[in-house]
Amino acid sequence: MGVRIVNPTSYEAAPRSVPRFMVPRLDGLTVGFLSNSKMNADKVLEGVATALVGRFGITPRLYAKRVPSIAASDELLDRIAAECDAVVVAMLDCGSCASWAVADMAALAGRALPVCGMASTQFEGFSRQVLAIQGADALGLSVLAHPIGGIAPQEAFERVTPAAVDSVVSALTTEITGEGAA
Repeated sequence: MGVRIVNPTSYEAAPRSVPRFMVPRLDGLTVGFLSNSKMNADKVLEGVATALVGRFGITPRLYAKRVPSIAASDELLDRIAAECDAVVVAMLDCGSCASWAVADMAALAGRALPVCGMASTQFEGFSRQVLAIQGADALGLSVLAHPIGGIAPQEAFERVTPAAVDSVVSALTTEITGEGAA
């Protein structure tokens, strides 16, 4: 009796290496915010967008998937790539949605966009493992206190700390952030 191994993913094979793209600075750029439609993902993205508008004068563009546990459509990803200079993806805070958010991040990086994912502390390790499996471990993650879903929307918005925003900036740019900034 033999063992049969079945690949349950929808992709033929994970890419070997997903490149990390960066912009020199965010000043005046259009930044996309892709929500996977998990509870409060939009509030997290709103918190990041608000901070980046204040610090860099970015133009935010919000996008949303209908279902968190499937890949974003090529049409949506192509639209984001055509309309944005960089992208933030949220929320990596459960198993299947984190896996698919990583796939979306890799697909956006494959379209030559700087990209950063927003993960909760409970799913940071898992998200980093999935990034590595997908060959996308060069892509950045910004981590927020868990939970994000199941809390008041204002509380989710307020979980976006200055340190979390600095992580987003570091993932998307080559500029020095935080205390190292001049």
